[in-house]
Amino acid sequence: MMEILARYLNPSLVWIGAFKAEDDSVSILSLAGPRREVAVKTKIYIGTGGFDGSVHNALENIVAQYMPLLGDNSYSGWPISDDVIFHASLSVPYRSLSGDKGIIVFFLPKKFDLVSPNHTLWMHLADDFAVFLERHKKALDINRISGYQLAIADLLNDILKVKELQAAYDLVLLLLTSRVAAYGAWIVACPEQKDDVSSYVLITSKGCMPEISLKYWLEKPGAVRQWLHEVIERMRYRGCAFVDEVRADARLETWRDSEPIMNKTSVIGAWPLWGDTGLQAILFISSNDSDYFSNNLQVFLYQLTEILHIANQQIHIKADIRRRNLLYQALLDEADVVLKTKTERPLLEEVCRGLVGSKLFDAAWLTRPRDDGSLSILAHVSSVSLDRNESVGRMITADLERSLVGCVWETGQALFPSLTPRKEAAPNTNTPVALLPVLRSAKLWSVLVVRSQLTEYLSEDVAGLLQRVASLLGRGLDEMDLKQKLADEQIRQSWLASHDPLTGLTNRRGLETYFFHAILRAQRNRTSLAVLLIDLDDFKPVNDTYGHEAGDQLLVRVAGALQDAIRNTDFLVRLGGDEFVILLEGLHKTDDLLPVLDNIYKAVVTPFMLEAEIKASVGCSAGLTLYPEDSATPDGLLRHADEALYVAKRNKQSRSQYWVNYLDILAAEKND
Repeated sequence: MMEILARYLNPSLVWIGAFKAEDDSVSILSLAGPRREVAVKTKIYIGTGGFDGSVHNALENIVAQYMPLLGDNSYSGWPISDDVIFHASLSVPYRSLSGDKGIIVFFLPKKFDLVSPNHTLWMHLADDFAVFLERHKKALDINRISGYQLAIADLLNDILKVKELQAAYDLVLLLLTSRVAAYGAWIVACPEQKDDVSSYVLITSKGCMPEISLKYWLEKPGAVRQWLHEVIERMRYRGCAFVDEVRADARLETWRDSEPIMNKTSVIGAWPLWGDTGLQAILFISSNDSDYFSNNLQVFLYQLTEILHIANQQIHIKADIRRRNLLYQALLDEADVVLKTKTERPLLEEVCRGLVGSKLFDAAWLTRPRDDGSLSILAHVSSVSLDRNESVGRMITADLERSLVGCVWETGQALFPSLTPRKEAAPNTNTPVALLPVLRSAKLWSVLVVRSQLTEYLSEDVAGLLQRVASLLGRGLDEMDLKQKLADEQIRQSWLASHDPLTGLTNRRGLETYFFHAILRAQRNRTSLAVLLIDLDDFKPVNDTYGHEAGDQLLVRVAGALQDAIRNTDFLVRLGGDEFVILLEGLHKTDDLLPVLDNIYKAVVTPFMLEAEIKASVGCSAGLTLYPEDSATPDGLLRHADEALYVAKRNKQSRSQYWVNYLDILAAEKND
């Protein structure tokens, strides 16, 4: 945009700046024009020293200012003494849609045919630039959200491979500094004792904050240690993340003034990392951008901490599995195969096959009782020919097997009949079998049964080994469940990025992708595309009378009714609140639209029965526009539909139909 202004207006210089309230200055964001070299400063202070300057006056009065450059306090120290080239400045203030102030400044030569500073042209320029900034910001937000989701997907893929928590921490910090533009990121372990301020340990760090410097400030008594202690106490008490501005905390300002590398730091965020026993560590992220921690980024950081928590659990499980693997490696040579098996049935069969392959047992199987008292066989391996549907051996009858398995299922304890004194055996038998409970997610899931031809094979040491095998199997199943949980979470996050969690409909982000394809189809098929924006009338009284839970139920019911009312080729979206958008494709004439509009209205106004026998009724107003008759962009089409919706709501008492066509508004304005 800067180059366009410079090309068409031909000033000596044009620059755009943003106002920063914290230091009462304007930061120059962009330059254009043939004399850019005169901009020797990146900031213009409009407080002391620049109080009477053109930049201050324009921002203060919110009107364009024309002022000679010679003696202008805003440009003290700038090489602009040549009055022919740098005769005067025209300063045009603007305000973004979010309320941020800024300025567009033109340096004009002496012979320049200038439109009056009071002309509405300059205010239109400021308004157009504010709209441009908002669109640019939306585009950046979309790119950032997409980047965050891709980063989450990559992290989930990589973190499954790590074997130590340190490696998982390093992956997260590398992601933050390389893909999320964090100035610095580091993790500090929390002391076990609440009041222990002497054991703050830096676990790892990445980015522009040197590790040696961070360790120095963590170990040195003073302001930084006090701030860190307060952070940990706040985290333990509140249990949630927060962001501290450096300039708002005297201790952080002391750190910034004492450490050169901290000079650029504006904000520091702290996110808790929880372990099974409580607060385990804190993730710190610093940035030189005071607006760095946007809502989208904070959601992303919460997801990162959740992934780290799951990875921590997974790593502990893997560590337990590796320790147990060392204990029975001599017996189960194929233990590595067991751990690498990715699906349940092969895992169960491999465990049984390994036990039988050890030559200590001639059969191994996994079973559990059914509701009718019979046994369900989950896996079975034998070195002798046996029918799975009959008794599993001559020395153990079906009734005896059911009794033994029932005993383990009832007590949750392993059973070794050949090692149990006869008076304590339950049931009373010397059969050379062993039965071990297998836990899954800390609940009894099945019973591992092994049978040996010789009673002496079931010794004390083998019994201990079998218990480890059963435990290993449970851990393997838990790890399998955890991997599935991570995979499901990845799918869920991907779905949530483009869908409304309450109604299950596509959300605004999902609409953007679909919208472009719908327009292309309309162009290709030479048909019309209707954009209908619906707002529920009298929805607030339902919320106020019956509560937000009833309101949510009503939104879900309305969404379902709308989905049933539209055609298969139409696309329903929830924008948020009580607003819905419907894209109606394949229209050859306006009359094709009327039956659908009628069905939509009937679907909404029909009373809904909610829980607790609540009968709720709402009305609706709608704004409509048609493409290609309205040839605006997707955002423009939505905006036009919103304008039509506003007219429909304003005339609700006198209107003959619930919807207003934007094209009719344009036609009426043209006739007037």
